[in-house]
Amino acid sequence: MRSILITILILTLLAGCSPGATTPARPVVRAVLFYSETCPHCHIVMEQVLPPLQKQYGDQLEIRILKVSDANNYQLWQKAMDAYQVPADWRGIPMLFIGDQVLVGSGEIPERLPGLIERYLKAGGVDYPEILRE
Repeated sequence: MRSILITILILTLLAGCSPGATTPARPVVRAVLFYSETCPHCHIVMEQVLPPLQKQYGDQLEIRILKVSDANNYQLWQKAMDAYQVPADWRGIPMLFIGDQVLVGSGEIPERLPGLIERYLKAGGVDYPEILRE
């Protein structure tokens, strides 16, 4: 009986030490991109900038893409710009919210997004901005 208890104890300890049980979840970076289907700069970001980043980071990068032509998304975009205090002359699309940062345009997004992804991954990840969580 004692050897059975020892065997059960050892198996329990080994199960608790399996690689899957002790490996922490990989960090994830989440962002929200607002775009218009008629905006050529938006298409550059969505078709040329985001796909290579998605391929590079896989499931560690989640970007929610929202059309501003949808009334609910437009209102959400307005609230987010107000919450982030985006100046009036900076309000345009494509606009990406990531952590505490706002990136605007097909120049700034590809220039700054890769570095922000790396920064947030090293910090343990970042969730969708609170105002943009569903």
